[in-house]
Amino acid sequence: MDTIETIKGSVVQHGTHNDRVYLMRFNTQDSLELITILDNMAVAKGYGKIFAKIPAPAWNAFKTAGYVKEAVVPGLFGGKVDGFFVGKFFSDTRQAAPNTEKRPRMLRQGIKRFPNENNCIGQAMPSVAACQVSDAEEMGAVYGRVFESYPFPIQKPVYLKRMMREGVLYFNIRVNGRIAAIAAAEIDLAGNNTEMTDFATLPQWRGKGFAGALLNHMNQKTHEMGIKTAYTIARAASNKMNAVFKNSGYNYAGRLINNSQICGGIESMTVWYRHL
Repeated sequence: MDTIETIKGSVVQHGTHNDRVYLMRFNTQDSLELITILDNMAVAKGYGKIFAKIPAPAWNAFKTAGYVKEAVVPGLFGGKVDGFFVGKFFSDTRQAAPNTEKRPRMLRQGIKRFPNENNCIGQAMPSVAACQVSDAEEMGAVYGRVFESYPFPIQKPVYLKRMMREGVLYFNIRVNGRIAAIAAAEIDLAGNNTEMTDFATLPQWRGKGFAGALLNHMNQKTHEMGIKTAYTIARAASNKMNAVFKNSGYNYAGRLINNSQICGGIESMTVWYRHL
């Protein structure tokens, strides 16, 4: 899997799995030197893209260095400073979107609820519960069944345990005592935002509204914690997952071209946000 390390105070993921450098958390103290380091890393290792999540005031430095703006989340940082999702491409192939539309087709057509998404096995929606470290083995097995590949090693219990100990909040829905669906809220306390991520529902339980129930629960929990902005990075190809966020009051922020290793290949992703 790809390496996560701290460079000049910023958290960076890079490697051949996603074929990219991802600036996950940006230390604004020395942006010009960091930009040079990331460029040199991408060239030296032959990565196809640099993807960065940055505050709006840093945009001019990245724009000058050849980045393009792919998505904007208003008030991402502290509810006051906009967040820019920017990319720099190192090959024509990586920059060429499989579909040239700027907005996914499902947005042009409008989003409606999918059949049966609130019809949970003829009964009331099962309750959402917080995952515990002791659930990691079962969680990893669920992720392994749902995703052929993923940007982070969520199929590995050791990774999930580390994430939980570092403060990532995982939630699940159980049916007959077994996990049927999972999702996570990855909270950035310094930025006062949360990424709603790692949604997975086992095939036999899809169409029951579990992803929406998990998202609504996490919206409420993080709101109670005082988090101001929630966002997600979802598969552009997954109309149903995009619909879950749209139906939960999220706004479309943009599209990340050929950005992430997921479901067996590099795919484009959509960004959605909501002020909690």
